[in-house]
Amino acid sequence: MKSFGALVVAVALVASCGSKKDPGAGSAVGSGTAPVVVVAPADALDPNAKTCPAGNALKDGACVVVVTAEKVEAVAQQQTRLDELATVLDKAEVLAAPIELLNAIRQLDAWKKIAGTSDKFKIVEEIVARLGDAVQQLALLKVGLKEGSVRLGNIKGELTKVLDQTGAAKRIEDLQADISKDLNAAFDQLSKEVVATVQKVLLPIKTQLTDVSDLVIGACAMAKLSGGSDQLKALCEKARDVFTEANTFLKDFEKRPTELFAAVRSKLEGELSLFIDAKTKTAMDMAQKAVDDALKLPVAAGSGSGSGSAH
Repeated sequence: MKSFGALVVAVALVASCGSKKDPGAGSAVGSGTAPVVVVAPADALDPNAKTCPAGNALKDGACVVVVTAEKVEAVAQQQTRLDELATVLDKAEVLAAPIELLNAIRQLDAWKKIAGTSDKFKIVEEIVARLGDAVQQLALLKVGLKEGSVRLGNIKGELTKVLDQTGAAKRIEDLQADISKDLNAAFDQLSKEVVATVQKVLLPIKTQLTDVSDLVIGACAMAKLSGGSDQLKALCEKARDVFTEANTFLKDFEKRPTELFAAVRSKLEGELSLFIDAKTKTAMDMAQKAVDDALKLPVAAGSGSGSGSAH
């Protein structure tokens, strides 16, 4: 038996109505136009289209549950965590304050006299360079967090569509391709920025900033006893607060990028396992290893990345 609805044929007969031909033309009077055949598009009725309940996708031709409200909420929560750390980085300008202070102090003759008494004051040059690198890197980390948030927003939107779908079901392979693409992009960039943050901010600065703070405050005390300039005294009065704020920021921040990366990756790997292809799984594991390895690296002595320190 032929399948019903393969073609729809409409025949329209249009008769001549009230028009007269030139009597001398010799044409047949009342001749009508030829029948018009209209063929419906082949996809007007797709016999292969298949619908599934909301939250389902097609796997090997069968409907399977792939999305729940809990999965959507889990992605939303991880997106919020990225956004929250990006907001914390709005306070990273406290690391720029010591740069301004140290640059101002180093220009004063009174400071130059003190700094000339010992090579230990060379660390001030190093910390200025490293703080400059740190401020730039934290700005890049913030970009990585925001990009990761956008990618997780895309995934949340895709899952929500499946959860709310009423039409033809999507194949799980198509969902996997879309979601894996966004996960790959999010974790690739974010892992690079977290690694760079460990190397340029967290490992080299924490101890060194404390050392410089003690050195400068001690030198300021010496200058005060020896009757240093009013300019130096004014800057020295700011020094303790400037360094305290910078150290407090680093102390609160130091573990957050690496811990956040590990927690978000682990949570999403668990919740989205159905949608993560083998290539993306490997890439995410390698990204985590890169972050873990960065924490094991020793700090290279005197390594400001050379990106334009002020002297």
